[in-house]
Amino acid sequence: MIVDTFTIDTHSSGKPLKCAAKRYRPHGASSEGRPAPGHILIFTHGTGFHKEHWEVPILRLFAHSKSGGTRVSEAWSIDWQTHGDSATLNEAVIEAPDFEFSEFDYAEACANLYRTFLLENIEKGLNKVVLLGHSAGAASASLATMFCDHPLFEAFIFVEPTIWPAEMAGVDAPVYKYVKRGILTRRDHWPTKAEAKRYFEGRAPWSYWDSRIRDIYVEYGLKADLVRGGWTLKCAPKHELAPFANDQKAVDVLPELNKTIKVVPIHLIYGGRNDMFSRKKQDSLLGGGRKFASVTRIPDAGHLVVQEAPDEVADVLFGILRKLDRETGHFEVQAKL
Repeated sequence: MIVDTFTIDTHSSGKPLKCAAKRYRPHGASSEGRPAPGHILIFTHGTGFHKEHWEVPILRLFAHSKSGGTRVSEAWSIDWQTHGDSATLNEAVIEAPDFEFSEFDYAEACANLYRTFLLENIEKGLNKVVLLGHSAGAASASLATMFCDHPLFEAFIFVEPTIWPAEMAGVDAPVYKYVKRGILTRRDHWPTKAEAKRYFEGRAPWSYWDSRIRDIYVEYGLKADLVRGGWTLKCAPKHELAPFANDQKAVDVLPELNKTIKVVPIHLIYGGRNDMFSRKKQDSLLGGGRKFASVTRIPDAGHLVVQEAPDEVADVLFGILRKLDRETGHFEVQAKL
């Protein structure tokens, strides 16, 4: 893949923050100028992860694109302001005592990426921009529409979204409670990356992950510890905990989603194994008169389906993109010319 790095500015929290982003294009594509005809995907990640977790699915999507017809021309992935490379860019702000986590910061980054890097380059009818998110990243992505006066995206795809109605707030599964309790006390330092890799290989949940994702976590999720030596997490445990701290945030995003779903198709993907969230809690999102474009469950994977089954996630994503093409015909026609 051809990989380019970018920085996105946001201000919704009242303090200037930056997001690190990467743009991925298939080999042979130009790294400059307008994107080729096809889908442009924007990815957000879950809490505790980082933008590179999407690289394995992105590679597979590019491979699928070679078959003709449906095409992914480029993909973007954004680090949350408190995660990954963004955490380093924002260290002075996010480590201040008065800093407060806001899901709106990440949402604004999605809209600003579109306006700053895509708006002047995409061609109507030749490019469709689709916003995708996993877990808390999906909840934030659903708020991106608040930062634009008309729909920017052709569709949304949410993987295990942490969004539910008020009656489900605080109705937590035992695994969720266990994970939440353990975040602040988790190990966050290793003498070498090799030791970190061995640690993750031998402990849940990382031991359940696809080995490629685990290697990406070690490669991109750690940074040199300038105080203790060795390596530490780019995302400090306190920032990983922040989305867990107020379950009401999962409820607060629902009014915006209720408006969006009436004008833009929203697709849902879940893992078939209910671990972090019960099936009842997931299904509560399907009620309330909301009509989702599709709901898919991937067998033998849990809430961290992106980490556990990245190839299967990519296959489902590509199927959704093909469905979008059949509904509009744009790219199928282009492929026949």
